[in-house]
Amino acid sequence: MKKCVFVLLGLWAFFQTAFGQDDRVDRLGVGVGPSKMYGDNTGFHRSFEFMVLPSISADYSKRISAFFDVKATVGWQMINSGDFYREWLKERISRADQPFGFSGSAFFLDFMPVYHFNPNQSGYIPSLIKIYTGIGLGIVHSARTEVKREYTNFPDPELNTFNEFSYSASSTGLYFPWRIGIFKELKSRPAEIGLEAVFIISPFAELDGNSKLQKSMAVPDVLAQLQFFYRINIGN
Repeated sequence: MKKCVFVLLGLWAFFQTAFGQDDRVDRLGVGVGPSKMYGDNTGFHRSFEFMVLPSISADYSKRISAFFDVKATVGWQMINSGDFYREWLKERISRADQPFGFSGSAFFLDFMPVYHFNPNQSGYIPSLIKIYTGIGLGIVHSARTEVKREYTNFPDPELNTFNEFSYSASSTGLYFPWRIGIFKELKSRPAEIGLEAVFIISPFAELDGNSKLQKSMAVPDVLAQLQFFYRINIGN
């Protein structure tokens, strides 16, 4: 008898998960929040010496099933190296023919499948807070003004001088976005509010214009964002 009860409960749970209907629809959203950049000349991250700058994004989420969406996101992030380096480090970077400073903007566009861990389903009590994550593919463009120095090479180091100059630069490449989000549905209107952590991982594009590889995680440049978002329902 007990075995029959367990089998029936298991079948009920399976069919609820497989065929239960959620009430999620297609959505349009906008997000805004602080961001940082992990690059070769963007400060000292272990000691929390880096620039925190704004970012914004807009997204469209297309419902595929109770557990999956497909999401497209376009956005902008301000980027800046800050001024955290001492003179000896600026000189070392410059003598490697690399910029030690920069400022500008990063523009990105990506697509990703999104998995919802606890969507609303018939037969289940709706969760107050819902959780999702996704990994995708996108393209990022970094437009910036870089700062570099040219040093003289006298035998006596104390006689060495430098010429500091700035110039425009840009780079474009593929990236892998990873997003983790939580949201709450609003009862007063067909919309939701939430918080989303974003990691734009770019192993192919030098988003800071520097290839000296002096950071701990050598290869990729990373744009990290924490965005507060508001999304409206556009489906039935």
